[in-house]
Amino acid sequence: MRNRQCYPAILVTSILFSLIGCASGPATLQQGPDAETTKDGLVKVDNSKLALSYVRPNVNWQQYSKLYFEPTKVTNDHPADYRSPRIDRQSDGLNATYDLPQESLDKMALQFSQTVADVFNSEQPFELVTDKGPNTLVIETAVTDIRLSAPVESSRRSFNSMGKTYTQNSGSMVLLAVLKDAQTGEVLAKAADRAIGFDQWRQNTQVFNWGDVKTVYRRWMNDFKNALMTAAAEPKD
Repeated sequence: MRNRQCYPAILVTSILFSLIGCASGPATLQQGPDAETTKDGLVKVDNSKLALSYVRPNVNWQQYSKLYFEPTKVTNDHPADYRSPRIDRQSDGLNATYDLPQESLDKMALQFSQTVADVFNSEQPFELVTDKGPNTLVIETAVTDIRLSAPVESSRRSFNSMGKTYTQNSGSMVLLAVLKDAQTGEVLAKAADRAIGFDQWRQNTQVFNWGDVKTVYRRWMNDFKNALMTAAAEPKD
């Protein structure tokens, strides 16, 4: 039995949640002449919960009471230096593939939008809107670089022969996020994070994997909501 990975279940956090802090200390913007700054004026966050997190200094987050989520992009794209896992034609089968079909990518994108609607419902302090008007924060997200070291379930020889495949952990994918002011288009924050699934052996099936995806989306969105509420509650000097 090989140590394989399945369709990703990912532990992710939001951009603003990184400002709340982490185990190594409170998250803070770098300061001084040595501060790492992007071309568009964003400053790196130290002790961020994300692998990379950049925020524009002195943003008044209290002004944003409305949220506009751009449709999430979910792709099989990888960086240029990515090397796909080797397919064992004897054990995996002639049709084995590590790329999710477009149907699965579309389903993941649709589920993301559904999770947004579920979390930011009428009981929450933020209003989901369909127009980019005043007091609106635009959130652009993308899920990419999905790395599966076990082929897609329906493409495996074990699937077609009623066999079973077990995996030690559920893989990884990258979440990219950008926050913008709706009226000016100014970029307020950016983040990128690779997250890894739970480390336990279990059967690799579409049912379990899809449940993982939904759980992760909800966790991410709840963290994002709580972070927005925390930022909006911060007193202004």
